[in-house]
Amino acid sequence: MLLYQSGTISIVSGYLKPPGSTLFYYIIGAYIIEERTKSIRDGMIFANLQHNYNLIQGRIDQASRRSGRSPSQIRLVVVTKNHPVETVQALIDMGITDIGENRVQEIEKKIPHLHGNFIMHMIGHLQTNKAAKVITLVKWIQSIDSIRLIEKILAVPNVVNRKIKVLVEVNTSGEPSKSGCNPDECRMLAEKIASSGILEFRGLMTIGPVRMDETSTRISFSLLRRLGEQCKDLASSIELSMGMSSDFEWAIEEGATIVRIGSLLVGSRE
Repeated sequence: MLLYQSGTISIVSGYLKPPGSTLFYYIIGAYIIEERTKSIRDGMIFANLQHNYNLIQGRIDQASRRSGRSPSQIRLVVVTKNHPVETVQALIDMGITDIGENRVQEIEKKIPHLHGNFIMHMIGHLQTNKAAKVITLVKWIQSIDSIRLIEKILAVPNVVNRKIKVLVEVNTSGEPSKSGCNPDECRMLAEKIASSGILEFRGLMTIGPVRMDETSTRISFSLLRRLGEQCKDLASSIELSMGMSSDFEWAIEEGATIVRIGSLLVGSRE
């Protein structure tokens, strides 16, 4: 690799080589090919993302109109779990502003390398020992599911001088493997958040059942909508975050205002 060139001397990988040498031209040629390949690859990634985004947005538009709402009422959060920072930046460059991540460690790793207008959402299960770190990195936490977690966050000094927008995660399917509070605990958690000075209660979040049949999935989503109606006095408007790549259209038809889509847009990367 060419490290330095001045006049008649080039430093290539620690060796001094004159500009006219075969090695000099070989290294320069390899570097140009590498940069052109990277440029082509980046362009293809961008084109694929744009194509997928257009298809998804079209489906969001249709589902919104079927539910009697405007597509502008639906916020798309793109989930970039396990995807490289280059992909996330390409999304931001496309104009996508809402990015969702499942792990605090991944958010911490990516944030310093991202630029532009974007909002980071923590959407995965949040451990209490990560509470202090996450509030400095994100603007939304969509996975508040216990009084203990709320109290842990409230005990952290508000070093960011702004409120963190939060959603209460509710286990609406009743599956033991799912995180989220019980439906009958939802109002209590919402009240705790709404009365705090650091957190801003914005609504509810759920994950559809694993079995993914339409009937059980719609029942799960409609329960969240009813729970949201019970909390509408605690916020100026209630956000309902439900629906992912496999069920977001059902979620929109059941009242979702936020959908979280990953693999359908950016591909699977487990």
